Amino acid sequence: MAKATLLFIGTDDGLVLISDPGGQGRWLRSAHQLRGNVVQSIWVDPANPLITLVIANRRVLRSNDGGQTWQAVRLDSDLTATAALYGAPRRPALVYLVADDLLLESRDAGVTWRAIALPGQCNGCAIDSAGRLVVASGNQVFIDGGQSAQWTLLGSPLPGVIRMLVTPPGSAGALCALAGGVVYVFTEDAWHRVNDPPGEVATCAVLAGAAPTLLAALTNGGIARGTPHAWEPAIVALPWEGATTVLSPAAYHMDTAFASSAHGDVAISVDRGRSWTALRRGLAPVRSIAAARLA
Repeated sequence: MAKATLLFIGTDDGLVLISDPGGQGRWLRSAHQLRGNVVQSIWVDPANPLITLVIANRRVLRSNDGGQTWQAVRLDSDLTATAALYGAPRRPALVYLVADDLLLESRDAGVTWRAIALPGQCNGCAIDSAGRLVVASGNQVFIDGGQSAQWTLLGSPLPGVIRMLVTPPGSAGALCALAGGVVYVFTEDAWHRVNDPPGEVATCAVLAGAAPTLLAALTNGGIARGTPHAWEPAIVALPWEGATTVLSPAAYHMDTAFASSAHGDVAISVDRGRSWTALRRGLAPVRSIAAARLA
């Protein structure tokens, strides 16, 4: 029997849940929770997708039943508008919360948290396959504070302030940084610019594989595909016009990714970003996406 896929969509008006019960691409709207809340980040436990954390209106909320009911998580610090949750697919209970100069770690799926000192104000975050936290501070990247509390500088500073860090979900290698509208890949102990940029990059993602695929949403529309070395010449069209706000690879399948727009559109690609199909239109502006599968 095919597994059911769940898609959690964080919007400026709550959390929208759609599902593909039989894995046949027939997506159904299941629920709309937390109406009136800005859901800026989502984490779903890969071992049990009924356990969900969201940051909504600068609070952390936790659900044990797939979003039907929510409980506020008590934290000792106030969150900012940039607060975000980061998980490690191969370590299901491990989740981090980063907000500017605040870093919290939970090893029990968000029940309890401990603070970890950052090397500076954080403006980007990712998790490698070993569950180590990688953070960007200004134009520098550091690794391993989540486990050893000793941050190690990765390579030389980049030419501009880093906006985001990305890695393939649950896969080693292909750590990428977005700085100044350009994507850089960390290989052979150094940062390398991905050649032949097709335009300024607004957001990016990496799909796992023997040859990782880079996806980049361009500020002038469309998706660029490439490798850690160069971009393909053709620009892939999305089923909307305007800015793409989120690119989110699916941890459950290396060929699948989701995208969303500031106009409340959501699309899926099942061929590593070569083509995109609209799933939903007309939602409130989308800020975050998380996908999971139920057995």
